[in-house]
Amino acid sequence: MSDLYSGREQTEAKHFILKRYLQALAFKVLHGWDITYVDGFSGPWESRTEDFTDTSFMIAIEVLKDAQQRVLAETARRRRIRCFFSEHDPKAHEQLAKAVAPHHNPAARFEIQTYCGKFEDAVSQIKNAIGSAFPLIFIDPTGWTGYPFQKIKTIFDPPKCEVLINFMYDFVNRFVASQDETIIATLDPILGGPGWRSRLDPLLPLGLAVEKLFRETLKQEGRFDYVISTKIDKSTSDRPHFFLAYGTKSSEGLKAFRETEYSALRAYAKTRANAKEKRLEDKSNIPDLFSGHEAGVQEATVDDIVGEQKTLASTDLLKALSKCRSIKFSDVVIRLLQPFMLRETNVKDICMELAKAGRIEKTWGGGNRKPQDTDLIKLRGE
Repeated sequence: MSDLYSGREQTEAKHFILKRYLQALAFKVLHGWDITYVDGFSGPWESRTEDFTDTSFMIAIEVLKDAQQRVLAETARRRRIRCFFSEHDPKAHEQLAKAVAPHHNPAARFEIQTYCGKFEDAVSQIKNAIGSAFPLIFIDPTGWTGYPFQKIKTIFDPPKCEVLINFMYDFVNRFVASQDETIIATLDPILGGPGWRSRLDPLLPLGLAVEKLFRETLKQEGRFDYVISTKIDKSTSDRPHFFLAYGTKSSEGLKAFRETEYSALRAYAKTRANAKEKRLEDKSNIPDLFSGHEAGVQEATVDDIVGEQKTLASTDLLKALSKCRSIKFSDVVIRLLQPFMLRETNVKDICMELAKAGRIEKTWGGGNRKPQDTDLIKLRGE
């Protein structure tokens, strides 16, 4: 854990995901598209550096500039990148504008525009900034208001579009059971409008049911093909702090994000373990002689979760195969990556394990070869 993030370890996890996600995606996208990056609630907030290197907007700038240079070196073509940073607080916007100004370089096709005002009021400017580019949108509010889907959904219209939204679970969960209709109404814009309580999944705890409805609403309003989320727990307690919801119109994006998620959660497991140890030390004033041991245990726990998810996914796959003759492996991957916290390599392992157990045919050849996109997955004896 960096000292920059001491006491705000969840922010470090969020920035880790944002950075890895942009690194993986921007380089690929820039081979065929220009990019417009949109940050809906830019800040800066709680930065501990003079150059704001621990803020989402500066992380994005550095990653995008690096991707542009790497693509230029590889293809001899400089793709255009536009960054649109929105911040409603005048003082924060002044800091933002000053910090990003040195990076605005139209001659190098790297452009930055800042907007002082409410994110939801910047839709027309954002759409102009997007133009025919591939939009990557990051929405990181301090609460749950300021991005009503009915008002901002047109920025998701391009056929290629991806979004990351910080769903502030801890804040939302404090108020979803409120009897105050005014408070309940403030959630209408991100949960599909009035009456959202009647649309909650009754089989889930209230907070998790709201988070699920949020994803369903985002998928419908943004016309995304896939919407998943990553749970980030509090640094020193085992309960959710926020969820990062991810929406994409690409199966490749879905697979790439699951890879990013796994790396992030393993790294965050270490961070959380160290934060817990430090908290105990601070309480007792006695250094922990075994400091760091718990980090390894927590990291292993992430793989334990993946193991549990693989078991559930195996059951789901067998159930699906019982209803149809066969499923192409590429479709199996997409089917399982949406509800389960898995990567494509995990799905390959599931198929290998089911084949070894005699539950499905090994249609992809002998030896250690694993299934590929066009291989058909079917029950044994079909």
